[in-house]
Amino acid sequence: MVKAINFDGKAMEYFGIWIANIVLNVVTLGIFSAWAKVRKLRYFYNNTKILGNSMSYHASGWQILKGRAIAFFAVLFYASLSYFWPMFNGIGFFIILILLPWIINSSLRFSSRMISYRNIRFNWHGSYGKTLLYFVIGPVISFVSVGLLHPLFTKYYYTYYAENHSYGTSRFNSKNSVKSFYIASIRSGLMPCLCLFYGLVIFFLWHARALFREFGESYSENSTVHLDLIEHFYYVFPEWAGVVVLALFPLIFITNVIYRIAARNLLLRALVLNEDREEEVSAKFDSTLNPFVYIWIVITNSIIVPLTLGLMSPWAQIRFYRYFCRSTKMEVTGNLDLFVDSEKKKLSSLGQEYAEMEGFEVNI
Repeated sequence: MVKAINFDGKAMEYFGIWIANIVLNVVTLGIFSAWAKVRKLRYFYNNTKILGNSMSYHASGWQILKGRAIAFFAVLFYASLSYFWPMFNGIGFFIILILLPWIINSSLRFSSRMISYRNIRFNWHGSYGKTLLYFVIGPVISFVSVGLLHPLFTKYYYTYYAENHSYGTSRFNSKNSVKSFYIASIRSGLMPCLCLFYGLVIFFLWHARALFREFGESYSENSTVHLDLIEHFYYVFPEWAGVVVLALFPLIFITNVIYRIAARNLLLRALVLNEDREEEVSAKFDSTLNPFVYIWIVITNSIIVPLTLGLMSPWAQIRFYRYFCRSTKMEVTGNLDLFVDSEKKKLSSLGQEYAEMEGFEVNI
């Protein structure tokens, strides 16, 4: 049976948590923000129900505060050393690049292990090398390829992200074709917009280089030469070219939102839990997220929240999260109770410990 993930949270209930978090953040000069995050996430997860059972969030404010304190002092150390030793800027950049995959893995591992369903926690198993490839090098290659490799990068990034998560000892699998991501990119309009944008930028840079090289030798204080350069510049780059480039920015943003929603739908429709263990329970997922409904919710929330001086922010957050839950469906085959009991026994024998993990936070 296919069932949607339900969210039972109410705006008025969450409003009390939200307003208390704001007041306590102000009183403690932001220190309470770690506990505020825990209170918020516990409310959302405790009210998220899958097949009638709630999820849980287990992190403490101290764990998150420790992680933030480590990050703060690391940044302070870097800034101080760069100020007194300017050469450290370049060295520090490479140190950050080397540490970044480890930081990302630590963050994802912490975030996953702090979430549970029926007393079984999720986990992250990413490796240093592959995280470096898909989270750091991949976006750079995607950018350098003028967007042509963006769907390829998205496919492998999402697959890596999904397949290195587990529920207990059971791993997730996601089998998608590269072709489906390219089709989604073209249909969303993202790839045509990226190709047009990069094409105009390359055209601009190439001709600008030729222009300045042509006039560079003869350029001086001579106003006639200077005016010739300007006239030739406007001849090669008419006014409409600048308008097109500026118009492409919001268009790329919108088409990127549409593409990311299509990519999320592709990921979840191919996502399977415990696929290799046919004798036990398995779960398949589906996503019916509509990009136009999503954009409508984002736009109306962005209008209503400022008009109410932020007081409707809890309602906007609840509305947004509920739509995501309602658009995510799950189909379970097999006996879920037996599977949960089996996972608990396996985890008990492994003796996994979560209590001492620091709350490193990186938004992925």
